[in-house]
Amino acid sequence: MSELKLEVFILLDEILKKDLADNRAYDCLKVICSASIDALNAQNEEPITYTRYQLKLILDGQQSVASMDSKDLGKWMSDKKLSAYLDRVITKHTKKFEEIGYIPVVKTNDTIGGKGNERRYWLNITEYSQTQNEEDQKLDEDKITYERVDPSEIKLSWFYRYIFKNGEIKNKSIRGLFILIVLFGGFILWSLYVCAFSLVLVREGQNFTTLDLLLIACLIGFSYLSFKYWYIPLWNLPEHRVIKAPMTFISLNEDHADIEMYRDRERNQLTRVTRFRGICPICSAEVVLRAGQPDHNLPLVGRCVESPFAHVYSFDRVLMIGKQLSRNHIEIKGDHLN
Repeated sequence: MSELKLEVFILLDEILKKDLADNRAYDCLKVICSASIDALNAQNEEPITYTRYQLKLILDGQQSVASMDSKDLGKWMSDKKLSAYLDRVITKHTKKFEEIGYIPVVKTNDTIGGKGNERRYWLNITEYSQTQNEEDQKLDEDKITYERVDPSEIKLSWFYRYIFKNGEIKNKSIRGLFILIVLFGGFILWSLYVCAFSLVLVREGQNFTTLDLLLIACLIGFSYLSFKYWYIPLWNLPEHRVIKAPMTFISLNEDHADIEMYRDRERNQLTRVTRFRGICPICSAEVVLRAGQPDHNLPLVGRCVESPFAHVYSFDRVLMIGKQLSRNHIEIKGDHLN
C-alpha cells in the first residue's frame, strides 16, 4: 500500500507543480503532498499531518499567524476547500489516476476544536471508482478547468525580456517604475509628436499634398492601434487583473500570452506574463483566453480554438474554472431552424 501511496502522491505533486494556481488550497495541498512523499521515501508509513496553524505558518510566516485567531484560521482553510480543489484536480487528470487505480483524498480527524484539539489534515488514497467518475463528468460536462503556464516558459520580446525577470516583476521596484515610465512617458511623447505634426500641417499657406494625407492617415491609424491594443489594456490591468499581452511584449515565435497582476504571500503586488489555457469538454481542443466582445459582455472569455464562437466559457482566475456561456443560445437557435 505504501508503494501505491507514493505513486499517487508523486503524480499529484507533478500535477500541482505543472498546474500553477494562486489559491490557498493549492498551496496547502502542495505542502502536505511534498511532506508525505518525503516521509514515504524515508520508509515512514505514518501519515504526515498538519494543523491550519502549521500550514499558515509555513505559507505566510510567523507574523501573519500571530495576527490571526482560531476563527480566522477556520475561515482561512477548511477540509471542504481542500477536498473541493483536490476533486477538481482529479477530474481534470482522470486518465492519469485511472491508470494507477487509486486517487488521493484529504483526511481529517474528528474533533470539536479547542486548545489541544486542533483539526489536522493529511493525505490518503482510495480506490478509483469508474461509476462515480462518470457521474462527476456528467455533472461537469458544461464546465472547464484552466491551467496557468509557468511564466518562464513564455518567450518575451528582447526589450521586455530584461524587464520581466523569469516572466514577472514586482510592481513597487525599479523595473516596475520603469514600466510606468515607458507607459506614461510614451503616451506623453506621442501626444507631443501629434501636436507638433498637426501644427506643421496647418501652418499658414500650407497646401495639403497626397503625401500629407497619407501621413495623416498613417498617424491616425497608428494612434488608434496603439491606444486600443497597448495603452487601454495596460491601463485596465489593475482593475481586470488579467489582460491579453500586447504583441510588443512577446516573441515573434509566440502566438499569444496573458498578463496577470496578483499578490504574493507577503501581499506584494506582482505582474507576470503567463498563459491561461484549458481543454474543451465538447471537442477536446485547446481553450485560450480571448476578448468577450462582440457576443459576450465580458472583458475576457475562454474560446475553443476549433469553435471560438460556439464553445465559449467564462473565466475565473481565482478558482481557475469556467462555465459554458453559449450552448443554450445555440440549442435554441437550432430548434428554431428545425
